[in-house]
Parts: sequence; structure tokens; C-alpha cells
Amino acid sequence: MNNSTKKTSLVRLLLAIIAAVFIVLTGIQILLVSNFSNKSTSDSYGENCEEIAQAYSLMLTNRLNMYLREVRYYVDSDVVQTLNTDNIIKWMCSKNDSKSANIDAMYFCTLDGTAYRDDGTVANFRNEEFFKAIVDDGNYKYVSNPKMDEVIKKPIFYVAQVVVVNGKKLGVFAGVYPLSTIQKMVSDIELGETGNAFLLDSNGTVIMYPEYGYAMKKNFLTGLSEEHKDLQLIADSMVQRKSGSGWIKDLSDGKRQFITYAPVHNAPWSIGFKIGESQIYSSGRAIQQIMVISFIVIGFILLVITAMVLYRMLNPLKKVESTINEIATGNANLTKRISVSTNNEIGAIVVGFNNFTAKLQSIITELKKSQVTLVNAGEILSQTTAESADAIDKIKDSILDTTNGIKSQSDGITETSAAVNEIAANISSLEKMISNQVAGVTQASSAVEEMVGNIDSVNNTVVKMADSFKLLSESVSDGYNKLSSVNEMIVNIEADSKLLLEANDVIANIASQTNLLAMNAAIEAAHAGEAGRGFSVVADEIRKLSETSTTQSNSIGERLGNIRTAIENVVAASEQTSAAFTSVAEGIQNTDNLVQTIKNAMTEQKEGSTQIIQALHDMNDSTSEVNSASKEMSEGNNLILGQIGRLKDSADKMQAFVNMMDQSTDQIDRSSSELIDISTKVSEAINQIGSQIDQFEV
Repeated sequence: MNNSTKKTSLVRLLLAIIAAVFIVLTGIQILLVSNFSNKSTSDSYGENCEEIAQAYSLMLTNRLNMYLREVRYYVDSDVVQTLNTDNIIKWMCSKNDSKSANIDAMYFCTLDGTAYRDDGTVANFRNEEFFKAIVDDGNYKYVSNPKMDEVIKKPIFYVAQVVVVNGKKLGVFAGVYPLSTIQKMVSDIELGETGNAFLLDSNGTVIMYPEYGYAMKKNFLTGLSEEHKDLQLIADSMVQRKSGSGWIKDLSDGKRQFITYAPVHNAPWSIGFKIGESQIYSSGRAIQQIMVISFIVIGFILLVITAMVLYRMLNPLKKVESTINEIATGNANLTKRISVSTNNEIGAIVVGFNNFTAKLQSIITELKKSQVTLVNAGEILSQTTAESADAIDKIKDSILDTTNGIKSQSDGITETSAAVNEIAANISSLEKMISNQVAGVTQASSAVEEMVGNIDSVNNTVVKMADSFKLLSESVSDGYNKLSSVNEMIVNIEADSKLLLEANDVIANIASQTNLLAMNAAIEAAHAGEAGRGFSVVADEIRKLSETSTTQSNSIGERLGNIRTAIENVVAASEQTSAAFTSVAEGIQNTDNLVQTIKNAMTEQKEGSTQIIQALHDMNDSTSEVNSASKEMSEGNNLILGQIGRLKDSADKMQAFVNMMDQSTDQIDRSSSELIDISTKVSEAINQIGSQIDQFEV
């Protein structure tokens, strides 16, 4: 852990998490309860308001039925049965003072549209709405939409019924009623603090609306802006005499309002109620406030109790924290252990950590032992490489001596060949130079003596070559034996490196399992909530130790990989060296065989030369003996020529073998240099592994 980083209190963190979760869950609960309460309240209000709308619609219907009954009084009068229009009009005028107080005026309209008022005035109602509805459309009774009276400048409406006698339409009685009565009835309707009623006619014109100035002036179908499309849709449903409800934005302040509506029977009107959103959701808001206050109190008590419990539960983790920091500092002291005092998840983590530390301690101990063995093997490898280099130097010196001897032998053979050719020339002219026999014999004797001297020189050279090849063979054998020892040591080193790689894999697996253990511990800590906060700290420390072990394991694995590569190179170079030694041994054996052949040939040549000298001495005794000796010399000369040819071929083969040995020696020298470099790299790698392992205290 970085000491410069500010330490975070686990108790505070867990309390903050619990508080945040509590606030979120509480907010969600309050929101859900509020929405459910608002929806239930809205549904309940909707149902109640629809029933209220139907009730007030029935109230208006009853009022209109009363108006219809008042007009019915005129329709059912006895005077109507006379079928005399003048009598009907007179009777109606006579009832002017005694008519119902609700009626402003009474009209009797003939079928041609002429309307006779009860005050004696006459008008034409042919284009009136109620007249068309009864006469043209065949309605029995009709309540018209309100209209402004041009005389009194007040809104009125007509209540009309047809007059039928004996199945024949006689005319229409129509009462003029002031709209103010209906308007007052609607304006007096209140639902709570914000609930009001309003009334629309069949054209969408406002008959009554709580806002001042809308009555008989505002049309909700054609007089609203796009912003109040919602109210226009509701007005359209009302005009179509439907029942229902919906939400709109208020025309004055734009607040949401709930609308419910129902048609008024016996009239082309529709009544509606608008209620403010605040009134509908007032109970829901009260419940919401109570819930907020109660949750604040409960949350405070819960946090206090949780803080006390967490403090008591997490207090023992301070000792665990100090022990882990002591283990993590210094040179990775693996002898440290944490004492276990609890039998829970935290105690299980501590036990697992102690087991991991003990296992890691045993592995590092074995690695240190292997380090000592590897250092000794490296020293032996370096010493053996140096001895191999010395043996190779000796082999090179022996090959140089052999090359010089072969060169001297080749020179002697060349001289011998010249001498033999000269003898052949003398023998060919011996028969013609009998007279000069003495001189020829003397010359032949000198030549033969010289040849004998050369043969002795060649013979001595061959003896030296045999000795040199014997020494060379012994050096090659000694170098091959030492190289075999080196190969055995390299095989042992390779086996040790495999053991180290296996141990390193074990360390990596343990580190991976420890990391997995730390991850599981962190998950358990998260599940435990506030109680697992200290548990999370322990898991984090274990994860850091696992990452450190993984880093060390990767470094050791990389070093061991380099050592193994170097050992493989040493094995390859050693195999090449063994092959070169084998080739050199075979070349030396072949060369030694040729030297023995040359030695035998020289012995035979010496014996032939002795016979030639004896023949020259006998030549002075007799010409016949000279001729005979001449023939014998000719035969001996042919034999010498054959021997010299074979000797020259052997010398050439020996030279080729020596050249091959020289090349093999160069290859051995290069292999030795590579072996020395590899030995140096192995020593460096061993030292690096040692420095890594020495960081652990076991």
C-alpha cells in the first residue's frame, strides 16, 4: 500500500454505501407508492366524478323536464282541441299574467313559421332551431341551444313541443326561458376546493364556464389554439354526446386539470367537471410526506445501529492489517504468520494466507538448494571447458608437427624419385657403356648411397610421424573422454533446469490460485456489505502479494528459459565437438596405417639398395655379372619406382587427412569458444537466479 495515499475508513465507506442504497430504495419505494396512490386516487376520482357528472346531468334533465311539463300545459289545454288558431292565441294571451315564473314568454307557431307571442306581438320563427327540429325533422319535443335575445340582450333558450290533434300537426308551443337560471345552477356546483362544472351546447359553444367572459362567447371546437388541443378533443366528444374523462391544461394558468363529462338528456347539451391536479393528488402527497419523514427517522436509526455493529466487527481487522504490512515489507520474510482469532470468513482468509506462505517458503527453500547445485555445476562446466580448450591446443600442436613431418617426407620422396629416374637412365645405357663400367659403377654407387641416405632420412621421418600420431591419438582420446564428462554434466544441468521450471510453474499456479482466492474474498466482502469491509482489505493485500509472487515467478521463468536455451546450445555444440573428435580419430587411424605402409616400403627399399651396392661390387669381377646385375638393377629399379609411386600416393593421402584434421581442429576450436561463451552465460544466469531467490527469507 502506498503510504502517501490517504487511508479510507471502511466503516464510513460501508455506511455511505448503505445510506446510498437505503436512499435509492426508499426513493424508489416512495415513487412507486406515490404513483400507485396517485393512480388509485385518479381512478377513484374518475369514477366518482363520472357518477357526479351523471347525477348533475340528471339534475339538469329534471329541470328541463319541468320546463317541458310547463309547455305541456299549453299543449294539453282544451282550447287546442277546437283546432282554431285564433282561439288558441287568445287563450294563450289570457294566460300571460298567470304563466309560470320560469317562462319569460310563450309563443304559438303555426306550421308556416309565424310565431304569436302571448303579449300580442308576432314574429317569424321559420329559421329557428327548435322549429326546424320539430316541423322539419319530426321531433316531438325539443330544447334548443342558447342564443342571445336581440331585444333584452340576454341569453335565452326555447323549450318547444308539437301540437297534434287527431294525428295532425296543428302548430308548436315554444316557451322562452332565461339561460341565467341554468347558468346559476351550473356555477353553484363545486367539487372540493378546485372542482367546477361547465356546460357546452351542441355546437361547442360555452353555455357556462367558471372563467369570466367565456359564457356564450367562447367555442371550444373552433376558438382554441393548438396548445389546447386536449380540451378541443374533449369538447368534440361532448358535442357527440359521449361520456368520459381526460386531462387538459388549464386555459388560464396552464396547470393540469382532470375533466369528466356526460350528456344532458332532453337537450343537445353536455355537462362537464374540471378538477385541479393538486386536489386529486392531495392525499397522495400527504402520504408521500409521511413516508419521507418516517424513512428519514428509520434511516437515521438504521445507520446508527449499523455503525455500532460495524465498528465492533471490524475492530479486530486492525491487527490483521498490521501483520500483513509487516510480512509485505523488507526482504519478503516468508517466516511471518498471522494469528487466527475468529472462526468466520476472515479467519478462513487468514488460514489460507498462512498455508500459502508456508507452501511458498518450502518452494523457495528448495529453489535455494537447487541454486547451490546449479552453481557447482556451472563451475565444473567452466573448468571442463577450459581443460577441453587446453587439449584442443595440444592437438593443434601435434597436427602442426605432423604437417611439418609430412612436408619433409614429401621432399624426400621427390628427391628419391629424381634419384631413381637417374638410375633408370643409367641402367638403360649400361649395356652401351661397358667401357665406362667403372665410372658408371662408381656413379651408381654414389647414387645408391645417396638414395640409402634419403631412405634413412625418410624412415626416420616416418618413425617421428608414427610417434606424433600416437601422441595425437592419445590426446584425441583424452579430449573425447573429457567431452563425454562435459556432456554428462550438461545433461544433469538440463535435468536440474527442468526441475526449476516445474517448481516455477508450481509457484505460478499458487500465485494464480491466491489471486482467485483474493477475488472470491472480494466478492464475499461485497456480498457481506458493511461487515465485509475488512474482509475486502485482507483480500486486497493477498491479491497484491499474489501479484508480487507472479512477477517474481515470471522473472525466474524467463531466466530459467534463457538457461535452458543456453544448455541446448551447449548440447548442440558438444555433439558437434564429439563428431569432430570422432572424425579426427578416424583420420589419425588412417594416417597411421599409411605411415606403417611407408615404413615397410622404406625397409624393402633399403634392402634393395643394399643388393644394388653388392651387385656393383660384383660388377668389377665380370662383365657377365655386370650384365646380370644390370638386369637385376633394372628389375629393382622398377620395383623402386612402384614403391616410390605408392609412397607418393600415401604422402598425398596423408596430406589430405592432415588438412581435414586441421579443418576439424578449427571446428573444435570454434566449438570450444562457443562452449566457453555458453558457460559464461550459464554462470551469469545462475547468478541472476541467485539474486532473485535471495530476496526471499525462509
